[in-house]
Amino acid sequence: MKFFKLSILTLAFFGLMSCNNEQSLQEYYIDSKENNDFKVIEASTSLIAPAIEKLSADQQKVVKSVKKINLLAYSLKDTAFFNTETAKLKTILQNDDYDELMKVGNSEQRMRIFIKGDEDAIDEVVVFAQDENKGFVLARVLGEDMNVADMVRFAETMDTSSATLNTGSFEGIMDVFK
Repeated sequence: MKFFKLSILTLAFFGLMSCNNEQSLQEYYIDSKENNDFKVIEASTSLIAPAIEKLSADQQKVVKSVKKINLLAYSLKDTAFFNTETAKLKTILQNDDYDELMKVGNSEQRMRIFIKGDEDAIDEVVVFAQDENKGFVLARVLGEDMNVADMVRFAETMDTSSATLNTGSFEGIMDVFK
């Protein structure tokens, strides 16, 4: 009986020790959806590109590799909250197996781009843009076997095909930086 109790205690101890208390980016998004200080948009590419047949074959391939886009924005109202949330996001991005692809900016405005997956088979792209005077935007692009060149073409497609693509769902999210 002692052995049984000791075994249960040992399993419970190791179970508690192995629990990961670090928040994932997905958990951060879910938690933030409940906070009215954030603007959150989640869209599948089928909503963004309902008229995909009007795109070129190359653009269609790129759009089809992207499955979902999540945007989270915070318009600066409270500097302490802004600092706390950006610190949380930096920790999550450092601890959650993201590889930093690019970093640009200055002391007041910064943008960092992260990827998860192999360079030629990217599963997720994260763009984290901050402005010390305006707020931040966190964008997640989820897909299958995306690559860096595809992401550039996807951004170009979103920009140049606004008549074909339904980008209206993103209106208001960039107001954070106006």
